[in-house]
Amino acid sequence: MSIEELGSIGDFVGSIAVLISLVYLAVQVKGNTEAARTSTYQAIVSEFGALNRAIAGTPGLSALFGNALEEFESLSADDKARISQLFFVCFHNFENMYYQYRKGYLEDDVWMGWKRLMLTYHSRPGFQIWWALRSDVFSSSFAEFLRTEKLDRPVASYYELTQGIRPPKQA
Repeated sequence: MSIEELGSIGDFVGSIAVLISLVYLAVQVKGNTEAARTSTYQAIVSEFGALNRAIAGTPGLSALFGNALEEFESLSADDKARISQLFFVCFHNFENMYYQYRKGYLEDDVWMGWKRLMLTYHSRPGFQIWWALRSDVFSSSFAEFLRTEKLDRPVASYYELTQGIRPPKQA
């Protein structure tokens, strides 16, 4: 066997090794992407869970939250300050979800539920008053998303949920 033939065999074996390496790398990347998606979703659920535990565990805060979504201007200055912090945390969580969805770390069906909740809160008249004062502390792409997106179906507002009122049926 000549040197040229051995070189050709070496090139062939090298090509096979590169192909195997690429397949292995693709499998690893896919596994890492899935792990990143799972981790992202777990972090989102944990953050929002902590927020909900704080609301549920503080007497009167749940009712205040519901009232603020509907009638922000009727609140006292102290309550506006408390709710402003709560709205800020809540919507920065939503902004993170929006960012993670755009980056491909939240799947469509998972995103849709969070999006509906976000747009339901965003659509409430009391929240709109707060948003007009604070939207500039959020990313411009997130603010534009909230400005242009619409709910795909009626979802009970926080107030409707706590008062046992059902939203209108979808046409």
